[in-house]
Amino acid sequence: MTRETVIVLAVAMLALGASAQTPPNPTAEEASMRGFGDSDETCQEWTDACVTCQRSDTGEPLCSNIGIACQPKAISCTRRAEEKK
Repeated sequence: MTRETVIVLAVAMLALGASAQTPPNPTAEEASMRGFGDSDETCQEWTDACVTCQRSDTGEPLCSNIGIACQPKAISCTRRAEEKK
């Protein structure tokens, strides 16, 4: 192999490795459980199947710790505020 070929192959490997390590930009809901609570203020309790959050009396989210080897799913609201009649 010539020196130029080795250099071209090395640059190509570095470029491919860098592109494979770049994670996609998540939405606010996917990025954080707190972000989900901020975006949906009618939701009183939400979960990703690993962490559960609920809104405190002051409106701040209180979240549990993640379990060991838990695989989070899409965040969903499990309890909404009752509408005042």
